[in-house]
Amino acid sequence: MSTSQIEISAPLSANTQAILLLTAPLIVGRGENSKELLTPSEYGKVARFLYSKECQPADLVALNGNELVLELGKIVSSDRLKRLVARGFLLSQAIERWRARAIWVVSRADEDYPARLKDRLKDMAPPVLYGCGDPAILNSGGLAVVGSRNAESTVLESTIGIGELAARAQRTIISGGARGIDQAAMSGALDGGGKAAGVLADSLERAALNREHRNYLRDGQLVLLSPYDPQAGFNIGNAMQRNKLIYALADAALVVQSDYGKGGTWAGAVEQLDKLRLVPVYILSNAQQDAALESLGKKGALTWPNPTTPENFSEVLVAATRLSDTEQLSFSSSNGNQSDDIRSEVESVSPSPGEQLFTTVRALLERLNVPKTDKEIANELNVKLVQAKEWIKRLVKEGVLEKVSKPTRYRSTRSSKLF
Repeated sequence: MSTSQIEISAPLSANTQAILLLTAPLIVGRGENSKELLTPSEYGKVARFLYSKECQPADLVALNGNELVLELGKIVSSDRLKRLVARGFLLSQAIERWRARAIWVVSRADEDYPARLKDRLKDMAPPVLYGCGDPAILNSGGLAVVGSRNAESTVLESTIGIGELAARAQRTIISGGARGIDQAAMSGALDGGGKAAGVLADSLERAALNREHRNYLRDGQLVLLSPYDPQAGFNIGNAMQRNKLIYALADAALVVQSDYGKGGTWAGAVEQLDKLRLVPVYILSNAQQDAALESLGKKGALTWPNPTTPENFSEVLVAATRLSDTEQLSFSSSNGNQSDDIRSEVESVSPSPGEQLFTTVRALLERLNVPKTDKEIANELNVKLVQAKEWIKRLVKEGVLEKVSKPTRYRSTRSSKLF
């Protein structure tokens, strides 16, 4: 689907508008006090409270929303909430500006919110995302490529080649859109006829209007995404925080070059290896010893196998996906032939056909927003009731589904808790 076919002018959902009122700076209103906005932690508490009351964010701005606002006073000052939800005029101005620039907005309460971010980051997933271009690209996976802004020409040429190979393999490149490695990887993919996703830390509006991006956005090759207001300027904290989105959207990540012990590339890679472990992290081997990449290798990063054909490139991402699914992300870098070790490990934990089917069922029911009976679930899955009951029982035990009484129905715990 090209961006010209996307319904950019579609009205924002009531829930998304409410979340924007609570959390977004709405920068067109230059005089407002941004300190009033709910922090991600505060919004998370509000979202959990609303869930406990079987309410939604939109209920806060409904006619009877004042009662909810008062009840929330124990979490966030009622007066502060009232001031935030009263910013309707500023919101209408912002929406008009975004539409004029073909910028779309989704919230965690929308079905169009990227599933990878919600599934992998859970409460850390940004309440609101702004974007321009084809949002379907965000669910295509691919290779995250990150690295230094000030890279040598030879390194940039190699990075462009990786982007070109990704295009030939029909795999997406995901990066941060910064100059240097990020832009080299994305330009290689786009110029090669492939697709790219740029997760920006600032200035989405300016990037969306950039002439160099225009044709790629129009033709459905490029999507630009940011968890920050489209007019927001650069902030080093925002740049650090957006790193996890780059990794969460990918099947695997490649660190091309990094400063040792400092900078966004280093911080993002270390966070993945030491804490989040969302995807396998690779490092690009080179003739010169790189202290940063060598240190990342000791932390568990794998050596990039340097695929030379589209088929080999896809094989690397398929293996990485299996590793992510089985949570086997820590491999020693001491073995000289790591690509063979990875394939062996993947094959040894390959699930049975029954487990593969159950994995598909789990993925479907994780997005079950509307409570349904076991019979309704069985009908939608086109299986016998006894089989559906067995799956439902297992998913309830795993915490994926929860039971709703009067009458007995089931819904996803993940999708219902996150607005």
